[in-house]
Amino acid sequence: MYLLLMLSTGIYLAFVLFIIAGLFRHNEQSIITTDQTPFVSVVIAARNEESNLHDLLQDLVNQEYPLDQLEIIIVDDRSTDSTAKILKEAADNYAVVNYIRVDKLSTEMTPKKHALSLGIEMANGDVIISTDADCRVGKLWVSSMAYSVVQQDGIAIGYSKVAGESFFEQIQMLDFLGIITANAGAGGWGHFWSGTGQNLAYKKSDFEAIRGFKSVKDKISGDDMYLVQSISRIKSGIINIDENAFVTTAAMPTFSDFINQRIRWSSNSKDNAKKSHLFFAFLSSAFLCNTTLLLSFLFGYSWLFLFSLKFIFEGSAVFLGGKLFQTKVNPVVYIAWSLAQPIYIPIVGIMGLQNRYTWKT
Repeated sequence: MYLLLMLSTGIYLAFVLFIIAGLFRHNEQSIITTDQTPFVSVVIAARNEESNLHDLLQDLVNQEYPLDQLEIIIVDDRSTDSTAKILKEAADNYAVVNYIRVDKLSTEMTPKKHALSLGIEMANGDVIISTDADCRVGKLWVSSMAYSVVQQDGIAIGYSKVAGESFFEQIQMLDFLGIITANAGAGGWGHFWSGTGQNLAYKKSDFEAIRGFKSVKDKISGDDMYLVQSISRIKSGIINIDENAFVTTAAMPTFSDFINQRIRWSSNSKDNAKKSHLFFAFLSSAFLCNTTLLLSFLFGYSWLFLFSLKFIFEGSAVFLGGKLFQTKVNPVVYIAWSLAQPIYIPIVGIMGLQNRYTWKT
């Protein structure tokens, strides 16, 4: 058992060092004026988002971007609340706002991918930028994300911060920061593992080049990971560390919602066995390291030294990620999060492999 613990921990810590080194390989690119301002389509899928849409719409219509080069397309995916009413009023009041109503489930594609596909098909923009309806964006968000795409000619992966001040919300913020930090570290070495649909930008022509979501049309989630891996493979990718590109998102309201979300994300990991070997190896090493730490603790094997190494290495990565994305990490929250990892990671990993999550349909 101890030999297995040493081996799994060693491999995982090597990955963490790889991530830490990659965090130093990013350079911030300022927004600049260009003679060729791209036409941008912001595409959002929304379902029963009446409590969030007002704030997001205000953020979007107040963008400091030429309005004749911007359109906002929100796809109302079978909402049963006042989402449709809010979108109609917004479209009547603002020329840049358009919306599509989806009345029934598609027989060919899962709901969110179908909604996004409809929005992108309708889009006139050269650049597609996406976020979620429960997010907030700054006035220069469109400018920063669009510039990243034009400059790098690939997919731009933006940062998303979980909002909130409670201890539970801070735990979620740290957990999400850890995920994004891992992606940013790998991105520093040119490996683009994933991103968040709350903050992505890419060329419409690149979306069409990968045939949209057709190859993953039956997958309930994972649209963001698919886009990042597929477009960066044919073009390039960039982790946008410009603070103007950052968005904030609402925390999960309950513990069960949080775990369900993480299980859903984890369910996509098995698809990486063939698509991204390095990413799959990293996920496997994290799962084995935490699982063997838990077993070693339960059966009385020596685990404290290796746990301490993991604590230091992960702490270094998370605090550096926080510095890169201008997100303060509370040491007390980090300690609680780190102690929970050997329990949380194995449970979420196993349940993800079994697809034991729910999704609003």
